[in-house]
Amino acid sequence: MIKTEILTKKREEEYEEFLLKDERVLFNSSLKFRALMRQVTGADDYYLVAIEDDKIVGTLPTFLKTNKNYGNVLNSLPWYGSNPGISVDPTCINRQQIKIALLNAFSELAQEKKCITSTIISRPFEVDLGLYDVYTEYNYLDSRIGMVTTLPKCSDDIENSIMAKIHSKTRNLVRKAQKSNIKFYHDGRDETLRFLAETHRKNMEEVGAPPKGKSLFNDMSKLFLYDKDYRIYIAELNGVKIAALLLKYFVKTVDYFTPAIVADYRSYQPLNLLIFNAMLDASRNGFRYWNWGGTTLPSQEGVYHFKKRWGSEECQYKYFTRCYGDMGTLLSLRKDVLLKEYPFFYVVPFSELKVV
Repeated sequence: MIKTEILTKKREEEYEEFLLKDERVLFNSSLKFRALMRQVTGADDYYLVAIEDDKIVGTLPTFLKTNKNYGNVLNSLPWYGSNPGISVDPTCINRQQIKIALLNAFSELAQEKKCITSTIISRPFEVDLGLYDVYTEYNYLDSRIGMVTTLPKCSDDIENSIMAKIHSKTRNLVRKAQKSNIKFYHDGRDETLRFLAETHRKNMEEVGAPPKGKSLFNDMSKLFLYDKDYRIYIAELNGVKIAALLLKYFVKTVDYFTPAIVADYRSYQPLNLLIFNAMLDASRNGFRYWNWGGTTLPSQEGVYHFKKRWGSEECQYKYFTRCYGDMGTLLSLRKDVLLKEYPFFYVVPFSELKVV
């Protein structure tokens, strides 16, 4: 018989061991990411686990944002592109029943916590979303384009194997960077972290987008282990840092997390050089998937084509949002008010708001 419960400290070690059974599990499922989300959001976590024969057979991480003004909100998970979804023991024959139990437990938790909305986000790798359609009882459906490059297995010819996967235009940009005497390496020193954070901030300001705060990178460096959980790749030209790339690692997947490039050096293509060499390192270290994260069209068409040319395949993931009670007041809020009341949380599609 399958039962569900909230993860407690007693089962945390078992939880982490369970995640290792699925090679496509994402870093966002991990308890280290939970610790980061506690810092970033200040919200309460309720990690649902399915139990059979006193063993964890399925997981569904969630966070709850309390709000006395408009109602509480439950997400799996909050923050940008946090979509661990449901993980199920691949050896179990009753995987559907495990998923159903977790989906039902998610809805029950949302009602128990008096939520106004709840949103569960499927994983990019999931193919069959039929159970979500039925058991989330959603009122709103949103989606993003996930993009994943399958890395070739390590071989004596790994450089050519990766070159063969990517678009000819990207190959040419990598070769251009290789001829520019750019030095590349990775390290986790404080000065490297500061360079990444500051350059990322400037990049985001250039396009009018909110940057990841400096405190996030500082929290990561305290909560995560360098060279195990994450790496920062750096490109230098004549002793000057010109680009950086922060990647997260978990089981068999590399997460493309934060790129940063000094504007005056874009023509040297240092970011393409860093990505190529980071892919080489990842393949040599046994990683199989390079997760580019979510992309939205048409607003991110340029980003989409950049990722596509790295041999990535599309794998759409969806946001299933269920409403509880009268939504009139919530939908009458402006977008900026909604973001202020529920920072980092998905509440409803912005397109449903009466005043944007």
